[in-house]
Amino acid sequence: MKGKIISINASIHKVLLENDTIIDTKTRGKLRNENINPVVGDNVIVDINNKTIEKVEERKNYLIRPLIANIDKLLIVMSTKIPSFSTYLIDKFLLIAYSNNIEPIIVITKTDLLNFKDKLNIKKYVNYYKKLNIKVYYNKDVKSIKKEFKNSVVALCGQTGAGKSTLLNKIDSSLKLKTGEVSLSLGRGKHTTRLVELLKINDGLIADTPGFSALELNINDRDIKKFYKDFNVSCKYNSCNHIKEEGCEVKKLVNSGKIPEWRYNNYVKFNEEISNESKRINTIK
Repeated sequence: MKGKIISINASIHKVLLENDTIIDTKTRGKLRNENINPVVGDNVIVDINNKTIEKVEERKNYLIRPLIANIDKLLIVMSTKIPSFSTYLIDKFLLIAYSNNIEPIIVITKTDLLNFKDKLNIKKYVNYYKKLNIKVYYNKDVKSIKKEFKNSVVALCGQTGAGKSTLLNKIDSSLKLKTGEVSLSLGRGKHTTRLVELLKINDGLIADTPGFSALELNINDRDIKKFYKDFNVSCKYNSCNHIKEEGCEVKKLVNSGKIPEWRYNNYVKFNEEISNESKRINTIK
């Protein structure tokens, strides 16, 4: 029978079966001999009688930190104030989502703390992201956000204090999460070392893990431009990286205001960070 691994503790793999029951299983020796190591989120074939995982199906995506597979959607929870709104963080999470075949969804929180002028400023960012065909909700759009969970594996990311727990309490009041926690720890208290787990919420599953507050970029600096849809123009050179090259159409669009300067500056910063990290690793080697 088909199922999905929702937690792993030592050798016990808890699997949510397609008939909506949960059983404890172990990995069959054949998989271990083939060096196949199931992780949370894996879609598997289970031998019900022996309670063993017989097969791990092909993964849609696979993250190392946190260790999880087959995420469908990444809810990027971004506060407008306390902590401050950050297009840098949004663009970073967008890169992580796109490079791992995950649908990004932005949720804006704490607009009640803004004056009229600041709200207009935030709206400019929101409109640009919508222009890129990215779904953007405000945290008051609870009904719309709830629908995103249906039949999906969803993970939340964002700054500490951005309102992730508050948002989840609105989506499912039975969770009764404490707000103001250091991490999204679903009823388990903060500062605890926990295993990755998928929990049922609103006809879907949510990834319960502390690792989504600080996801790391794992992209080659030459590949970043592939994930910038608004940079999809024909430059003078096909190999143009849109930074120092002459005849770059992207830079012309930035200068004309068609691509916001903040968006381009984030792109340049990501390239520098990844390039510097690659040099550091090569130096160590």
